[in-house]
Amino acid sequence: MPNAFCDQLERRILGGAAPAVAGLDPRLEALPQALLPGAPPAERILGFYREVLPLLAPHVCVAKPNIAYFERFGAAGYAAFEATCQLARSQGMLVLGDVKRGDIGPTAEAYADAHFPHCDAVTLHPLLGTDSVQPFLAWCRDRGRGVFVLVRTSNPSAKEFQDLRTEGGPLCDVLARAVQRWGEDLGDPRGYSPVGAVVGATWPAELARLRTLMPRAWILLPGVGAQGARAEDLGPAFDARGLGGLITQSRGLLQCFAPNDPEWRARVRQAAQAFAAECRLASRGTSGEGCGRSP
Repeated sequence: MPNAFCDQLERRILGGAAPAVAGLDPRLEALPQALLPGAPPAERILGFYREVLPLLAPHVCVAKPNIAYFERFGAAGYAAFEATCQLARSQGMLVLGDVKRGDIGPTAEAYADAHFPHCDAVTLHPLLGTDSVQPFLAWCRDRGRGVFVLVRTSNPSAKEFQDLRTEGGPLCDVLARAVQRWGEDLGDPRGYSPVGAVVGATWPAELARLRTLMPRAWILLPGVGAQGARAEDLGPAFDARGLGGLITQSRGLLQCFAPNDPEWRARVRQAAQAFAAECRLASRGTSGEGCGRSP
């Protein structure tokens, strides 16, 4: 059965959009000084995204607001998160809520009910097992949403747990197989599943192996830019059509200017153009192991 999130993502990329994700991680000290000085933090954040999302939308097809940077400002911050999601959608962008939820039973259902009305997809912790993701999979199946499960995260200490050896190999490989299993009966069986994976771009040597374990998963690739990863090393995430991978960047896009720079809008536009070009080049330089459905 087709899935709306996957269909929209595939259609946009095949239509020329870059497989690029803009991470929205607002830091007050990095906002333009001239933008709403003296206003409450949540108002300044929302005002910033009113300005920059129209600059990003022609070049970046997915916005990824990180809920922690909004929640720190309480109820007003959460309202700004909801409004930012709405702004991104109004610009034609898909919204990937970086919420990293992971709980079971009614609690997981509550998280899904809270976030999916605002987001086309969300990020999930998988370590509580299948029953922690089932409520989210129901939204994927019945309402066309997507999820990205943490498999191999970009932080240096990820190896403390994700490299632990099990009967099925490293823990990250076990998680990758779970992603493939959870997505088996979801989405178009000839294409990608709405159950995707987060694989840090900082681990390019492991990417090809993990892609082989998850041939139908969209792979979200954080870590390019400030964390030192390079888009040019991410070819194994993509298939011959340039699909299957989504490269994400935060600071390189929205902290590419000095707070006192009057030309900050132009800097954001230029950074978005350059990042999109980088992502397109990365996606076209391979005939990877992703889903190989013919156009």
